[in-house]
Amino acid sequence: TDESNRRVNEWLIHHMDAAPFHKLCYDSSVTTKQISDYLHEHGNDSALAIDPYHGMTPLHILSMNPHAPADTILTLLKANINAANAEDNQQK
Repeated sequence: TDESNRRVNEWLIHHMDAAPFHKLCYDSSVTTKQISDYLHEHGNDSALAIDPYHGMTPLHILSMNPHAPADTILTLLKANINAANAEDNQQK
C-alpha cells in the first residue's frame, strides 16, 4: 500500500539518525569535503565509532557505498589508520 511504502521510505531515511557519521558515509552523495569536515569537527577517533545497528565503523559503511569516491575512503583511512583493522559485529 501507499502508506506502507511511505513508512518504509521514512524508516530508510531516518534509521541511522543515532549514528550521524555512519549516516554520512551511507549517503549516495557523500563527498571528501564532508568526510574531512566531520573528522575536523568531531576528531579522528570518530572513525572508530561502531554504529548501534550493524556493528560497523564508518569505514565499513563508506567502503560498501558504491557512490563514494575513492578519495573519501582514503581520507578516512589517513585520519585514523586503525579503522582498517576494526572488525564489524561479524568479525570481518
